[in-house]
Amino acid sequence: MFDRLHIDRRVLLTTAKIGALSVAVSLACVLAALQFLPSGNSVLPLAAGFAVTVPLLCSLPIALVIVAQSARLAELNARLEHDAAHDALTGIANRRAFLAAIERCCATGEGAGLLLIDADRFKSINDRFGHHVGDEALVALTRSIASVLDESAMLARLGGEEFGVLLPAASLVQAAATAELVRSAVERSSFVTPDKVPCPLTVSIGIDRLEDARDAYPLRRADIALYAAKNSGRNRVAVFDEAMLRNDLSEAA
Repeated sequence: MFDRLHIDRRVLLTTAKIGALSVAVSLACVLAALQFLPSGNSVLPLAAGFAVTVPLLCSLPIALVIVAQSARLAELNARLEHDAAHDALTGIANRRAFLAAIERCCATGEGAGLLLIDADRFKSINDRFGHHVGDEALVALTRSIASVLDESAMLARLGGEEFGVLLPAASLVQAAATAELVRSAVERSSFVTPDKVPCPLTVSIGIDRLEDARDAYPLRRADIALYAAKNSGRNRVAVFDEAMLRNDLSEAA
């Protein structure tokens, strides 16, 4: 977005450039035309005056149009960039932006805590009340999660009813503590459908500590922990450990 002062400076600069170029072209045309007139002709002062004043008067509206179009184009580009990195329903970051943030965090060497959050039995809400109510429930769920996160945390919708939270430089213990805050906040929330039907929400959360920027599947271990939380009864948090990975591999085999 352009502030008023920035636009005014651009108008002045663009006006000066257009005016100078227009005057130069006009004077060049006048001087070229005078080569074919008798010397001492009285039309010279008048022609020179028109060659200077007319371009200057025309340059301001032209500059305003150019700057207005540039500002509009910049606004559209900013909107496109925002839409490309944010979820249309909830307004938070999307999967693409989340994975990019993970890569940046790991590249710094500080790593990050990772939470994968999945709404429990969310399909039943869509089936019972319709997808429009399910969308409202997702927005309410987003608000509940965001209410317990600090400014350094990044919340994203990864798809469907699955969310991710990135905690830059957080330890596994800190990530687990944040996960419990999130789980408790969602459990305490009181989502009510438009028809005034109470609809309790709970989430299961898988927790991991990210460190390797070269990991092709940075969500895998947290996803395994999330699966373990679901299997242990839902509305729970689970921290990834190597035993979970071995179990996952054995089940896949």
